[in-house]
Amino acid sequence: MRVVTTLIVAGVLAGCAGTGGSPSTSDSANLLGTYTGLLPCADCAGLRTDLRLYSAHPGGEVSRYEMRETYIATRGGDRTSERAGRAKLVHGTASDKAASVYQLDAERGDARLYFLRAADNELRLLDHDKREIPSSVPRSLYRAIALAEADSGKAFEVSRGERVIVRLASNRTTGYRWSLLTSGTESLTRLAAGEYSQDVGADGKSGAGGTESWYFQASATGAEELRFEYRRPWEENVPAAKSANYTVKVR
Repeated sequence: MRVVTTLIVAGVLAGCAGTGGSPSTSDSANLLGTYTGLLPCADCAGLRTDLRLYSAHPGGEVSRYEMRETYIATRGGDRTSERAGRAKLVHGTASDKAASVYQLDAERGDARLYFLRAADNELRLLDHDKREIPSSVPRSLYRAIALAEADSGKAFEVSRGERVIVRLASNRTTGYRWSLLTSGTESLTRLAAGEYSQDVGADGKSGAGGTESWYFQASATGAEELRFEYRRPWEENVPAAKSANYTVKVR
């Protein structure tokens, strides 16, 4: 999947490198859902995409979105950008007039995106004419919960098929990195481990910090403990500089 040759896919993703504003305060308080997945990329190994949908009022329709996109394995390493804009639910695709589609409008000139609500837990990328993309590469985002260091020590419940994102602050220029220790029923399948990207806006500055992102899929019922330690790999018998742990129950 190093290069996607389908012109339609390349066109859909042509505007993915833009940045945008953040949701308004009122929208940010009403998160409808978080979705994640690896989308095709015209000039990298894959586009890790985290999408958050918000409503303007509790229980309301979608009104805004935030999107974090990480270009995997570019010549300069992983590269992350963020954008935001208005969103709305529209109906009809080129082949199904009754289909539900999320329309994402960028605020700074990026291309409009369409995602078909294929299932309760799945959004599938469409082309600019709301047609299915004829490609064998993955093009879906799946419902997820996103965990941060501040959530350490807490327990969370997810349904089978949902994704779990763990995002931890890191600075690999110091030699430190996160390692994962797990225990439990192996209810989670690891999809990606420790993808590192420099903080948005750091612009490659020496010594700038970043984020390690870990992705899992809830694959079987049960409970699993995710334990992370932040340390230098070559330092033996030295306590971890910090740690984080989460209990995830899959129903």
